[in-house]
Amino acid sequence: MSHEIYARVFTTAYALLATSALVVGATGPFLAVLLFTPVTASWPLLVLTAPFLGPAVAAAHAVFGSLAQDDGAPVVRGFLRAWRRHGRRSAIVAGAAAALLVVLAVDVRAAWGSPVGAVAIPVLVVLAALAAVTALVALTGVVEHPDVPLGRLLRACLFLALRRPQFTVVSSAALWVLAAAVGAVPVPALALLTGPALYVVWVGSRATLKPLRAVPGSEPDPRPAAAR
Repeated sequence: MSHEIYARVFTTAYALLATSALVVGATGPFLAVLLFTPVTASWPLLVLTAPFLGPAVAAAHAVFGSLAQDDGAPVVRGFLRAWRRHGRRSAIVAGAAAALLVVLAVDVRAAWGSPVGAVAIPVLVVLAALAAVTALVALTGVVEHPDVPLGRLLRACLFLALRRPQFTVVSSAALWVLAAAVGAVPVPALALLTGPALYVVWVGSRATLKPLRAVPGSEPDPRPAAAR
């Protein structure tokens, strides 16, 4: 192996580990509630702290995008700069998704065991899944398309997540592995797997959003040409 390959391996490992540490630090309030309190009793605090997830994930995706263009791009400064730039929009995405998921979960609980539940619960579960995957793709979209209005971006992300489901499945699987590892061994999993899992999500979300990058500077219109 050449020196360049070794350098690239160590640079990638450093970027992933540093991103893990930065994301864990930026989402500290949410993780503290999740790991150190009973979720069934403290779920309102989880909803209140969920917006911390958005800026952290968006900043990590911005770091990965910078490194894809330049191996020497700064990780820490790039993360902090992206956190400040995209923090408001990404926090809105994460907060809105968390609030919608809570409403749907309450509806599922209310419909559970009732005659209407057999019809309503599958619909509510599908809506919850759509909300989650839309928010996941949108956290990359706010970085890739910072000038696009948020409502229009969310509609495009929903459409493309359904149109290109294979990438959504891979991203969801990566997050499921991360969640399972955190449930088993929280500290090692957060330190070692957060960066790699978010990298997989970034790759999948960028692939999902690829149609929006087909025409530089254009507004997102993911509909097929025949439908426009």
